[in-house]
Amino acid sequence: MNAGGSLERRVEIDRVRALYRQGPLASFVAVVMGALILWVLWTRASHAMLAAWYALVLANQAVRIVLWWAFRRAAIESETDAARWAKRYMWNMAAGGVFFGAPALVFFPADPLGQTFLLIVIAGMAAGSITANAFHPQSMIAYLVPLLGQPFARLATLGGLEYGLIAFSFAFYLAVIVGFGRNQARLIRDSIAAAHEKEDLVEELREKRAAAEAAQKTAEQASLAKSQFFAAASHDLRQPLHALGLYAATLREGARQGEDARRVDQILSSVDVLESLFDELLDISRLDAGYVTAKPAHASARQLLAKLESTYAPLARRGGLELRVRASTATVHADPVLLERVLGNLLSNAIRYTERGGVLTGARRRGAQVALEVWDTGSGIPAAEHERVFDEFYQLANPERDRRKGLGLGLATVKRIADLSGWRIELRSRPGRGTLFRVLVPAGDAAKVEVPAAAPVAEDLDALAGKVVAVVEDESAVREGMSELLQKWRCRVVTGGDAEEARRALESERLGPDLIVADYRLREHQTGIQAIRLLRQRFGEATPAVLISGDTAPELFRAAKEAGLVLLHKPVQPARLRAAFTHLVVSRAA
Repeated sequence: MNAGGSLERRVEIDRVRALYRQGPLASFVAVVMGALILWVLWTRASHAMLAAWYALVLANQAVRIVLWWAFRRAAIESETDAARWAKRYMWNMAAGGVFFGAPALVFFPADPLGQTFLLIVIAGMAAGSITANAFHPQSMIAYLVPLLGQPFARLATLGGLEYGLIAFSFAFYLAVIVGFGRNQARLIRDSIAAAHEKEDLVEELREKRAAAEAAQKTAEQASLAKSQFFAAASHDLRQPLHALGLYAATLREGARQGEDARRVDQILSSVDVLESLFDELLDISRLDAGYVTAKPAHASARQLLAKLESTYAPLARRGGLELRVRASTATVHADPVLLERVLGNLLSNAIRYTERGGVLTGARRRGAQVALEVWDTGSGIPAAEHERVFDEFYQLANPERDRRKGLGLGLATVKRIADLSGWRIELRSRPGRGTLFRVLVPAGDAAKVEVPAAAPVAEDLDALAGKVVAVVEDESAVREGMSELLQKWRCRVVTGGDAEEARRALESERLGPDLIVADYRLREHQTGIQAIRLLRQRFGEATPAVLISGDTAPELFRAAKEAGLVLLHKPVQPARLRAAFTHLVVSRAA
């Protein structure tokens, strides 16, 4: 059955149920009113006829009670069932109307007092029946017509102006009260229908909410499964890529000429692109894991822009573009590392998507804020896409999916960092006119800017020479690649597939490590954190250590942070490796 039929069925069933609920009380009132009429007419009519009349009244109400009792035990499931029980009730009410209207026709008193009393009682019973019978207009009319029709007939036959007016009044009263009753019946029906519609709406909303919750749960499970799959696949992909980067760096350290040099450069370029893609994914993973926290500091915008210029100007020149930096004396109060990452992503995007012209960046004071801007002369971004460009993996001008243009995570990373730091990002762009990205950060105090650390001295640049480095790595290709690269840096390398093997190798050569480098995932479910802990217990708790992993799970970020370890993610660029190793060794010596 359609929704409308179902609603109609429920409304009809509810109307009949409400009708029968009035039964016991209405029967009690009828018995009392019958006894009152009997008492008033007892001295005005035949006792036998009155007794017979009252017996009929009692029988009628007894049938009504029996119907009520049977209805309570019946299963009313269709409109047909409801209509059948409503018809039974209607016939009972019709009989009741006949019995209560009969005294006006059969026992009509001769005295005015008796006449007045009887007519008032009948009129009052007619008015009182509206509330009980308005649930079913047919039953209401079946009761009212004989109840008021008999007094009308009696009054009309008495003759005279007075009785004629009273007879007309009863006819008019019947019409009015039936009309009022029908209106009330309509309101009752509409109220019942509205209640059911509300129930249907609540049920529909509940079902939609349950469906939405189920969909959300499914999406969360899918997202978790995706993250777990990506973490596992990422680790497996990073391992050979990390090894490739190490071997490529070893080639770079050696002398190269002619065609070999060109091929090595191509290999290194491809490795750099792959490492850049993994870095984009890693940034998003770190931000989503809550591993990144903003550490605001007072910093010079000039120094920040100069650093960005030295990094991105060569990239712009390779693309035939000009990167211009507008000098600024502004001071910002922001995390310099995160701010550099945001501006670096914006500059990288601008250079990637600008074919001719140039890119301009600068900073200007705006009240209590500093606006850092990146302008380009690229193809621009349509207004309809201004929100979407900050979505993950969304690239507007890369239909060929050129991986040199990244994965579409640069602006998503910018948005996450801005949200984390409380900065505002503004975007203005018109197709064919270029794009402006503006980052609004709090202004800082120039007097509180820290003096930049001194550049490393010559001895620091070769600080790894002669240092003993313990490499704990269970994958032979990565272990050998790391060993060869460290040897190029003139380190003395001792390797092992786990902590115990590395310990034995160090003890056999009677060496103590100056630095421990451990992969996170080792054989027999051992972790790099455990391996570092075991080696430190044997060779000194202060031994510098670096943890390297292809995993991006949030738990690893937290575990490394709690252990106080430097965490590098595969594939690690050799320059970053050397910088991290040198920093740890020099810091320990200091």
